[in-house]
Amino acid sequence: MTRLLMLFSKLAGYFEKLEQTSSRLILIDILAELFSEVKAGEIAKVVYLLQSRVAPFYEPIEIGMSEKLVAESIARSFGVKREEVLKEYGKVGDLGKVAERHSGKQSASRIDSGQARMTVTDVFNVLTEIAGTNGEGTVEKKLNLLSGLLKKVDPVSAKHLVRIPLGASRLGIGDPTVLDGFA
Repeated sequence: MTRLLMLFSKLAGYFEKLEQTSSRLILIDILAELFSEVKAGEIAKVVYLLQSRVAPFYEPIEIGMSEKLVAESIARSFGVKREEVLKEYGKVGDLGKVAERHSGKQSASRIDSGQARMTVTDVFNVLTEIAGTNGEGTVEKKLNLLSGLLKKVDPVSAKHLVRIPLGASRLGIGDPTVLDGFA
């Protein structure tokens, strides 16, 4: 049986499970289940995304987006003002939850049109492109790439997607837990 590439929405579901537990043993069990469902060619991408990265720590590659840039991407994606996003962020303290809320207002039409079928590889490749963007027009290109992704994912995926460039995954796992998940 050939396994299909994992949808980012399914990975986001695992992120939700990881976020909602503090027990290291349960975290390991969730990771083991996740790793058993991932194709060999995607495993590195999944591990990097778990760590809010697109490359190993020894490579000097960062996604390079500030809270204000991510807030602007959320605003562009969902047709709201950046000030509104930042005000809500000030209240909630998590841009992921802000993105989830705004995405939820528009998700039915996106899912009905089939756009919510982004794979882990699709998302990883765009995040890698964002990290590799430099030179003239860098900020605009990064904004457009992230807002384009946000338009194509469901609310829970939007929540976890915006946390990746910020390095604020809130999953509570480190390298030893990831290694135990593989074991």
